[in-house]
Amino acid sequence: MSAPTPPAPVRTGRDPAVVIRVVAAACWFLTAALVLAGAPGSCHNGMAADGATSPVPASGATAFAAWLVMIGAMMLPTVVPLVRLFVPVTARVPHRVAARLACVGGYLAVWSGFAAVVTLGLGGVDALVRGHPPGRSADLVLGSTLVVAGLFQFSRLKHACLTACRSPWGFLWQHYRRGVRGGWTLGVRHGLMCLGCCWALMLVMVGAGVSSLLWMLALTGFMIVEKTAAYGPRLVAPLGGALVLAGFAVVALSLSTGLAPPAVPGRPDRDAMPGEVALLVAAIGLAVLWPTTTGTRRRARLEASSRSDDPRGVR
Repeated sequence: MSAPTPPAPVRTGRDPAVVIRVVAAACWFLTAALVLAGAPGSCHNGMAADGATSPVPASGATAFAAWLVMIGAMMLPTVVPLVRLFVPVTARVPHRVAARLACVGGYLAVWSGFAAVVTLGLGGVDALVRGHPPGRSADLVLGSTLVVAGLFQFSRLKHACLTACRSPWGFLWQHYRRGVRGGWTLGVRHGLMCLGCCWALMLVMVGAGVSSLLWMLALTGFMIVEKTAAYGPRLVAPLGGALVLAGFAVVALSLSTGLAPPAVPGRPDRDAMPGEVALLVAAIGLAVLWPTTTGTRRRARLEASSRSDDPRGVR
């Protein structure tokens, strides 16, 4: 059964993106403040891949709160296209404000569940690597999450969820229902699609640590471009290859004999932190793979076009 036709959009005179971006900016500010203050919960296993440390062990509630703030900073900007359509569509329905809040609330509820699962997972990872040098274990976790995120970029689930996220009007047309319950259901559905598209990229923050602002910025930019830019789908495969290369580079760097764990607390005495190395390798890999992939696709289209135009190719 198809979704009912949404009401005719009307101009509200207010852009909901402003509110969402202000909240996201506040989350970015709070995350940066927590990192600079060395708050517990901003580092994995007491140490992030960029060398930052947290002097106070993080409780589960603190780690969960840190992840919620980080998700607000990174994921709220990606819901802007849907909310911009949902606001005028609900302009003439009863309880429109409650329906809009329910839509955003359903979206955030999905990502809050993800944050809860990650928090529980962090406890298991910390228990697994307990007794090993913290710097070495953090590096291996980062390398593993990068490889997983890179490989997921080539999966069918990634393609299907990204397609839905890139078509907010089609998604709204299919799943729109009036009322608060309809808004909540729409937000949950969109959150699940967004989670299916971005969970692996967000998983990188498990290894990088919430304190890694550079990785936060990079991943946020990648997710926004994938979902909103015209060339977003063409970024998926090169980014996947770059992340895999970065993951293997981190693992190789961690296992090399020249990277002994630090003898004193604080920033490890290394020439370069694995998180920084991974970001550099990913940037170089993306710079190399992007034009290569684009050129290959362009040549394939030209060859297909020339075969279709050649009468000898038609039987």
